[in-house]
Amino acid sequence: MTRPLTGFGGPLIDVRGAIDMHVHSHPDIFPRLGDDIDLVTAARDAGLRAMVIKCHHENTVSRSYFANGAVQGIDVFGGIVLNSYVGFANPAAVEVALKLGGKFVWMPTVDAAFHAEVHGGTGTLVGLSGGRVGGPTYTALDEAGRLKPELEEIIDLIAEHDAVLATAHLSPAEIRVLLPRAKERGVEHVVITHPFYKAPGLDLEQLKELVEMGGIAELGYCDYSAMWHVGFIEEVVEAVEVLGAENCVLVSDCGQRHNPLPSEALRVYAQTVFEKGVSEEDVYTMIRDVPARILGLDAGSRPPAPTIPYWADETAG
Repeated sequence: MTRPLTGFGGPLIDVRGAIDMHVHSHPDIFPRLGDDIDLVTAARDAGLRAMVIKCHHENTVSRSYFANGAVQGIDVFGGIVLNSYVGFANPAAVEVALKLGGKFVWMPTVDAAFHAEVHGGTGTLVGLSGGRVGGPTYTALDEAGRLKPELEEIIDLIAEHDAVLATAHLSPAEIRVLLPRAKERGVEHVVITHPFYKAPGLDLEQLKELVEMGGIAELGYCDYSAMWHVGFIEEVVEAVEVLGAENCVLVSDCGQRHNPLPSEALRVYAQTVFEKGVSEEDVYTMIRDVPARILGLDAGSRPPAPTIPYWADETAG
């Protein structure tokens, strides 16, 4: 039997069995604390059940595949971010990523038009640089305020492959069109990415409306770290109280050199939220139950793992 964590003077939130759905690792254009294997190994050693690797500049599906083969005892998922580096909202790139086992499709981040508006340009984040500065941007809506045709196609691909749509750095107006359309066309899980960060910069009432449409609020540690500190942890506590823990997920959004290891950031974040008033049960719902449901782990879904090398498979093309 595993000894429960109690700490000195009060209970400790136990991240064993937790899932971090937002991690940034090297290789990356932005500086990172460690590579895929470093961060996945640290998460496995901390007892995490699964991790999702995200990169602003390339898809992480192959990277997650090899991380699964290299590090036993944890499930690793990848996906694709629709920035300029993959041709923005490129259905062909999305289709390949999903056919290869990708689980997430993130809307544009550092190349989103709204990101450029609130950050003063594309390609950078606070304290992070290296991307294409001053390049083209992408907006999800046409001049009539309708979702662009290529996004309609991508939504259908996400639904077909039972993948997850994440809103990334789109504007509140874009998300408000995208989310209900995705739900209407059969996308089961729509994650509202770091809603209180500068992009999208939602307030709680806007977030509540989106959750009522079927979205899941992704509340990230990185927003409240020493480097970015775009708000106070109390707004997370209030959001959980208003939205319900079953509609929220806590993630680290870490991997930056100025932050702790993602697995430790998630522990610190979960502990802080608990000590600020969220119940233990609700914290575990947000770090274990909700992400497991989103990733399909409770239904037995697992990311693809290396089995027979392609050169040993006579049917391989």
